[in-house]
Amino acid sequence: MNPSYRIVVSVLLACLLAACAGRPSGPPQQNIAFIDSRIFDDELSRSLQAGFDEVTVETDASVTLAQIPERMDKWLYTVREADHPVVARPTGQPLTRSIGLVALLQAIATGTYDWLRESLTYSPARNYDATLIYDKDSGRVEKVVFRAVPKSARVSTNP
Repeated sequence: MNPSYRIVVSVLLACLLAACAGRPSGPPQQNIAFIDSRIFDDELSRSLQAGFDEVTVETDASVTLAQIPERMDKWLYTVREADHPVVARPTGQPLTRSIGLVALLQAIATGTYDWLRESLTYSPARNYDATLIYDKDSGRVEKVVFRAVPKSARVSTNP
């Protein structure tokens, strides 16, 4: 076999494998576990694009109102940027309040992703409200619920 032919075949095979590895697995879900990974971003983006009325993100013990992970904060900032409410509500209580400005500004100050990737990934959140359900005593965020806004209040998801 010609050496240059082997190189071309190897490169094409590598590209095919990379393309397959980047494809999402399974259908969009309405319940997602938060992990600090691009995998989470892809799963949440697909779920919000699917148009569910509600998507719930379950969090672990490390997520508190005082320390919202940067990855989650980007999603919340996108909701707020679209002029939809981001509120925090204690577990089992109907009271709501806006989350702190510091948490929202953190998303602006930390630009680890390319602007285009962010626009494409996070844009589905622009058609949702977000509610952080937290334990009042510890401040631990138990889950974040994204709820679809009425179609009349939606914004374009095109970057």
